[in-house]
Amino acid sequence: MERNDQLEDWIFHYQHLNKVRRTKKQKQRFLATLVTDIAKLREDIQVIEYQQKKQYISSNVYVGNIETADRIICTYYDTPLRSFGSYQLFDRTKQRQATVRFILVSLSLFLLLGLVTTVVYMNSMTEAFHLGKLSTWVAILCYGLYFFLFSKLAKGLSSRKNAVRNTSSILALVSLIAAHTNSKTAFAFLDEGCFGDQGLTLLKETCRSSAQIYYLDCVGSQEELHFIGQRITEKAEQSFITHQGSDPKINYIFGAKVSETGQGKRYFLEKATLNQKEIDRNKLKQLKDFFTN
Repeated sequence: MERNDQLEDWIFHYQHLNKVRRTKKQKQRFLATLVTDIAKLREDIQVIEYQQKKQYISSNVYVGNIETADRIICTYYDTPLRSFGSYQLFDRTKQRQATVRFILVSLSLFLLLGLVTTVVYMNSMTEAFHLGKLSTWVAILCYGLYFFLFSKLAKGLSSRKNAVRNTSSILALVSLIAAHTNSKTAFAFLDEGCFGDQGLTLLKETCRSSAQIYYLDCVGSQEELHFIGQRITEKAEQSFITHQGSDPKINYIFGAKVSETGQGKRYFLEKATLNQKEIDRNKLKQLKDFFTN
C-alpha cells in the first residue's frame, strides 16, 4: 500500500504539478521537486550544470556514483514542442521538420486572424483615433497582447500532453531508484533530450568507458517495449523486442511501433498514443523486473 501511495505522489508531482518542463523556471521547479523526492530515498544526489548556449545553463541530475558505476539508467526530462504527425524516434531531422511546420502554420493562422480583426476594427471605427479615449487604450492593450502571443507562437508551444513523452520515463526512473540498492548502478536525469544529445554526451564523458548506459524513452506508452543494443542478453530477449545496435556503450529501451523502410527500421509513436492521459503501469513493472531481478 505504501508503494502505491508513493507512486501516486510521484504521478501528481511529475504528471500534473510539474507537467511542463521547458523554460528555465519550469525546469527549476521540476528539479527542486525531483531532488526533494529522491532525497527521501537516498542522499547521493548531484545536480550538474553545464553551458548549453550563451546565457543558458542546462542541468543533469545524477543519483549514485556516475564515475564508478558499471551500469547507468537514464532518461531526459525536458518537454518537447508541439508538432504535426507522429514522433519519430532516432530521427531528429524529421522531428524538427514536423515541429517547424507546426510553428509556421500556427503563425500563418494567427497572422490571418490579426489581419481580419484589424480590418473589421478599422471598418467599425466611427470616430478618430484619440489617446484620450478608453476605446483607444483597449485597442492598444489588445494589440500588445496579440504581439506577445505572436512571439510565443514563434518560439513554439510546449506539448502539454506529455504523459508518454517523457513523464512516463521519469516515473520509471524514480521507481527504479526506490527499488535499487546496488552501488554499481547509477541513475541520470538528462536535460535537452528533446533537442539534442548534449546531456547524454556529458554523461558519456563523465562515466567509465566500460559502463553500460540504458536510455529510456516513452516507456509508459501502450506500445510494446523495444531494446536496441550491441550486446543483447538472454534476459533482454525475454523481456523486450530486441534489435541489434551499433553503439557498444548505449542501450535504448523505448515504447514504439516499428515499420520497415528503404533506409532500415523506423520507430515511431502515433499522435493518439502520445496523447495518452494515463501511463501503462505494467510497463513500469516490466522495467523494474528487468533491472532488479
